[in-house]
Amino acid sequence: MANSSIALPTASSKPRVRPWLTIVVALIVRDFGLRFRNYHPAIGILLFIEPIIVIATMSGLKIFLFGKEPPFGPSVLLFMGTGILPFYIFRRCATGVRGLKSRALEYYLVKPFDFLLSRFLISIIQNIILMIIFFSALYIYGIREAAPVLPDMCLISLFAIACFSIGISLINTSIQSYFPGWAQVYGFLSRPVMMFSGAFRTVDLSPEPLRTVYSWNPLSHMIELFRLGFYPNYPHASFDGIYLTKWCAGVIFVGILFYNNKAKD
Repeated sequence: MANSSIALPTASSKPRVRPWLTIVVALIVRDFGLRFRNYHPAIGILLFIEPIIVIATMSGLKIFLFGKEPPFGPSVLLFMGTGILPFYIFRRCATGVRGLKSRALEYYLVKPFDFLLSRFLISIIQNIILMIIFFSALYIYGIREAAPVLPDMCLISLFAIACFSIGISLINTSIQSYFPGWAQVYGFLSRPVMMFSGAFRTVDLSPEPLRTVYSWNPLSHMIELFRLGFYPNYPHASFDGIYLTKWCAGVIFVGILFYNNKAKD
């Protein structure tokens, strides 16, 4: 924010030990104010609640086409929310940042990775706030199952999503440094992935070969784990923690390789 008391160190600052935490916090505070500045307030609100709009749309289609019986649990809205909201955390956090070097040159002691990390943390905070608002609203409305029974499962799932997202974000940032239009391409390609992540249906109750296709997608395992926090009896025979861990570690490793290679250019 322009009037924030947290100031980014400029090129005229005296040489000193790099205050990494202060820099990242300052970038977060600044970028929160700049994120929707170029949009009309109504457009900014719509962008913020986009996942809620998708949940309402998909729930309406499900009820219209197949009736009010949810795929699992007592509420269609709750079931859709436990799939779509985790997916949107991944989608928004994995976008990456372009023009890191040119932005870093504007400030002394600020490194390109600081911008990427601040953007990642902003997306995490923004979507966690939206998630809390959504599930709290359902709970107040009378859907008691909207309060997680096993919150540790939800936290583990969110941690896995964060690890997977930061790896993809490193890869996307590296690609964007060579192809500036990649952000639009990624945004277009990432939307259909939600159809094959188990966000709209229960993986274990899906017919073959859909069940196998879903199980190949690491995001489906993250969503299954998140839903276990709300539905202790949720069918999760297809969940594979080792497979998910390998994906997260592998993506982070590849992301670091891509990012380090870009940094040398």
